[in-house]
Order: sequence, then C-alpha cells, then structure tokens
Amino acid sequence: MTPPPESGAGLLNVDLLPANTCFGCGHDNPRGLRIEIRRDPDSADRLLGLLHTDEYFAGFPGITHGGALYTALDCLAAWVPKVLRPEAKAIWILRSASVTYHRPALAGQPVLLSGAITSEAGPAAPMEVGCQGTAESGTLLVEAAFKVVPLSPEKFVSISGIDALPPSWAALFALP
Repeated sequence: MTPPPESGAGLLNVDLLPANTCFGCGHDNPRGLRIEIRRDPDSADRLLGLLHTDEYFAGFPGITHGGALYTALDCLAAWVPKVLRPEAKAIWILRSASVTYHRPALAGQPVLLSGAITSEAGPAAPMEVGCQGTAESGTLLVEAAFKVVPLSPEKFVSISGIDALPPSWAALFALP
C-alpha cells in the first residue's frame, strides 16, 4: 500500500467537509482522532488514510486501544462510498461490522489506513467496504468488513432525531 502524502492540503475530509467535528475524521475536533483521508494515487477504487496515534490513545500501556483503530476504520468506511460513489448523494451509515486484530499497534506510531468497496449491488444500494490498518513497515495490524447503507439526507434527519444537517454536511451530501 502506498503511504499517504504528508499532512496538509488535499485531505478529502478537510476539503469536502469544512467545520467537521466528527470524533473520527473531524479536524475541527481537538479531542478526536483527526484521521487524514486521501484518494489513492495508484488506484481509483481505494481511499487511503492516516491515523497519528499518541500515548493517550493507549489501552494497554504502549499499545493503541483497539477502539481507536476501529473508529478510524469505521470513519474511513463511510467516506469510501461517499467519494467513490458520489452519485448516490447519500449519507452512508454503518449497519454492521466484523473486525480482526492481527498485531498490536504501538502507541505513538502512525497507522496507515486503506478502504475499498468489496461488494455492491449498485451505487445507491447497501454495500460492503473492506478496510485495513498497517504499520509503516507494512505489517497488517487490523482489518474490518463494514456493511454500510445509504440514507437520503432527509431520511437521516428524520430517523436521527436532529432538526437539520449542519450547513457543511448539507453541502457535502448535495454534491454530485
């Protein structure tokens, strides 16, 4: 897997969703994971990401908590169909997931993320997204399969109990 470029411009989750406070991918959430998501320059069918871990991400001392890894992959799994199947104009939400942890991720060391659609019936139908996290050495740390379902922004608002989408989110889901 090609590692993502250095931090900065070109982050999909920053460029497409300003004022994003999501715990996983929001760069305007100082207490969040602040993962970085980019297109894969080597494959139009995959997104890449980066999770910068820190000592405070630890569960067991020196080892990144599995929940932090899961959250990073979960967020990436929602971005994959949004970016790779934008014609759906949907909010992709998690229905179910299966995760396998292969090796501990050391706290303070970056985790390279990748995600791709592994099964789909159509651009606006539920799909499966496969994601993985590796160490910089290429060692597989974690992999997951997520079933995600598309909801129209109106349906999402209706079932979530919120009054309206924040403006930046409404703009994102109106994109072609």
